[in-house]
Amino acid sequence: MQKLCSCSQPAQFSLVAIVSSVGVPGRLQKSSPAVLFCDDCLRQLSEHLHSSVLRKAVNSAYTTLNERLRERSTVKNSVDE
Repeated sequence: MQKLCSCSQPAQFSLVAIVSSVGVPGRLQKSSPAVLFCDDCLRQLSEHLHSSVLRKAVNSAYTTLNERLRERSTVKNSVDE
């Protein structure tokens, strides 16, 4: 079964938030459930993040993963030919 983004397009990415305490002994950490995104929705989310540091971190991860997906698709297409 194909996984869908909230916009009903096929999901290409999932985003999980990990929130950790900082500066206190015995760090606490919790992760969120995965939220599915298509390419367009993840790009839109990233553009609307209010923290420039978080926006840069998400953009960097998104860009790297998107490049890897394209490379994988290119290799798969050349093998299939």
